[in-house]
Amino acid sequence: MNQKIFILFTLLVFFSACRSLHSVTNIGANDSFVLGNNRHGYFNVKLKNLSAHSIKVYQKTLTDSVHSFSVIKPKETVHVYADKNTALIIENKSEKQASVKLDVRGDVNLSMGYKK
Repeated sequence: MNQKIFILFTLLVFFSACRSLHSVTNIGANDSFVLGNNRHGYFNVKLKNLSAHSIKVYQKTLTDSVHSFSVIKPKETVHVYADKNTALIIENKSEKQASVKLDVRGDVNLSMGYKK
C-alpha cells in the first residue's frame, strides 16, 4: 500500500513540474529576452523585475502584431497572460544588465533566446 502511495505521489509531482518553469534570467544592456517565439498553447508568467531600473514588456504574435506594452519598475511584480503562438518580449533599454525572475505556467514548450 505504501509503495502505491509513493508511486502516485511521485507521478503527481512529476506531472505538475512539467507544466511550470522557474528561472532568474539576466538580460544584457540594450538587449531583449524572447520567450515563446514558436507555436505553442496558452501560458502565463509571474515576472519580477530584480533590476535597479525599469524594463519594458510586450507581446508579439507570429504574424508580428505587437500589443500589451507595460513598463515594469524596479522590484515590481506583474502577471502576464499570453495567447497561443504569442511571444513575450522583455526589453532592457538600459546601459546596465537587467535581471528578472520568471515563474511560467501553462504550456512551457516555449522557445527562449536573446535579441538585440
